[in-house]
Amino acid sequence: MTLEWHLQGEGSPDFIDIVLKCMKAAGKDHFNRDFLSVIEKVIQADQCMIYSFRTETPDCYLSFNNNHQKTALLLAQKYLSDGYKSDPLRSVIDTCRHQDGVQLRNLADLRPQMSELFYKTYFADPGIVDVISVVASSYGDTILMNFYRYKESGLFSVSEQKMRHLFWDMIAQIVLLHYSKEQTESHKSPLNTLSSREQEVCKLVLKGLTTEAIAWQLGLAANTVTTYRKRSYEKLGINSKSALFALCNTNEN
Repeated sequence: MTLEWHLQGEGSPDFIDIVLKCMKAAGKDHFNRDFLSVIEKVIQADQCMIYSFRTETPDCYLSFNNNHQKTALLLAQKYLSDGYKSDPLRSVIDTCRHQDGVQLRNLADLRPQMSELFYKTYFADPGIVDVISVVASSYGDTILMNFYRYKESGLFSVSEQKMRHLFWDMIAQIVLLHYSKEQTESHKSPLNTLSSREQEVCKLVLKGLTTEAIAWQLGLAANTVTTYRKRSYEKLGINSKSALFALCNTNEN
């Protein structure tokens, strides 16, 4: 990541403002939108996934994809269905679950422990060339944050070790605070990265309504509903209704 430039160059006030705004948003409905600014402008990642491992089966707290041509890959759905079982980070997650702390890994760290199938599915085939994985526990939760770079963006640059750990510890604590068990379930929905209208459409999709029924209920044209749904799927990094159900941990009827 380009953290050195943000902290040392003329852009440092922007860096501080963006992270501070995100910190102040913890526990509020607009947190995800402020966190997206951190992802795009500070971390400069193409895709981000945040999973909770409070239990053995992960839940998705946030899904964001800024590389829309990659959405057909359904990586989040694959990971939530069974990919997490072969994640080389599982031992780190299990260790962190029993103690507060933050663990950092990148693709170079993880590759030797990664099966060829896992690497092919989650990195080689989609064209992902780097990941920063952050595992952290506190507030009764254990989270995994994955920040991805596609080949068009290149590898993350590496900052000085002490500063790197301080930065990711800060980001992890902000995220853990927002998604803590004291917060309502609505604050933990990956749909919070969407606009209010996009959320309305997705929530009605999750209730099993057809495009026509959603259009009637919201007073919109059917093609407008389709546009909102398509835009939502792009932002979430998915491309199907079944992926939406998997992402939101909801059974499809």
